[in-house]
Amino acid sequence: MNDQPNSIIAQHKNKLVILDTNILLVFLVGSIDRQLITTFKRTNSRYCAEDFDILNKLIGSFTKLTTTPNILTEVSNLGSQLSGDANKQFFEFLSIFIQQTTETYIPSSEISKDALFIKFGITDRVILELARTEHLIITDDYKLAGYCKNSVNFNHLRNYVV
Repeated sequence: MNDQPNSIIAQHKNKLVILDTNILLVFLVGSIDRQLITTFKRTNSRYCAEDFDILNKLIGSFTKLTTTPNILTEVSNLGSQLSGDANKQFFEFLSIFIQQTTETYIPSSEISKDALFIKFGITDRVILELARTEHLIITDDYKLAGYCKNSVNFNHLRNYVV
């Protein structure tokens, strides 16, 4: 992982960027209402409204976003725990996001063939595979970020002006 997030972000501006599950969840929840980040049980212990601002600015720095069916499934499951109108708004916004994002599929049968699958699980193993093809990964998972050369740990972005 590069110690200078702004440098690695600049190197990848014209490449595909992938938001890991928790980071995408923060972005989607914040897109509904940035204050909801501080009250939703899946985001309130680790994130704040300012994290959405950082993400929103960061995402605006890239021309292309991509995701995977694995990330979308996890985000959908976590977002379904929102209640009332927030739940409806979440899925409406998720639908728009999916329509505007490139989705990359790697068969589970391919991903599960090596030891990295056992170490990381399916979603992170897919992310690692995509990182090999010069995708930039934005994550808050220290293990994933530490293993993946094309990554920025979101926790480090809090200390930099993006």
